[in-house]
Amino acid sequence: MLEYVFFHEKPFQLFVKYLEIKKISPKITIEGDSYEIGIPEDIDDNLLDEVDEKYDELMEMNQNLLEEQEKASPNNYSQASIGFRLKDGRTSNAAIDSNVMTRIMEVITPLELNTMVDAIVTAVEEPEERSICQRIRDGELI
Repeated sequence: MLEYVFFHEKPFQLFVKYLEIKKISPKITIEGDSYEIGIPEDIDDNLLDEVDEKYDELMEMNQNLLEEQEKASPNNYSQASIGFRLKDGRTSNAAIDSNVMTRIMEVITPLELNTMVDAIVTAVEEPEERSICQRIRDGELI
C-alpha cells in the first residue's frame, strides 16, 4: 500500500475526492492532526504519476495553510515533525526543527521523505547484520 499524509483537513479532503474521481479506493486513517491515505500499489504507472503530482500540489497547499495557522496562533511554535507507523501498528512523531524541515522539503518530495522514513523505521525495527553490498549480492536489493 502506498501512503500519503496530510496535516490539514482541506487538502486531505481534496485529495480523497481526487482519488475517488480517478476510481481509486483510498484507505483513510485519521489520528489527531494526521490524515493518512493509503492506496493500492498495483496502479498503472501513468495514473500513479498523476496521483503523485496531485499530492505534491496539495502538499504545497497543506504547507501554506499550516504556515497561515502558525502565524495566527498565539503560541506560534516553530517546530515540525515527521509521523511514522511502527510494525505493531502504533504511530509516533519525531520532532524536527522547522528550518531543517523546510530545507529538506526544498529538495525532495513528501513521498520521497516518507519512503526514507519508512526505510529507517524498518531498519530500526528489523536490524540487518549484513552490509548493503552483501544484500545486493544475495539479490535482496536492486
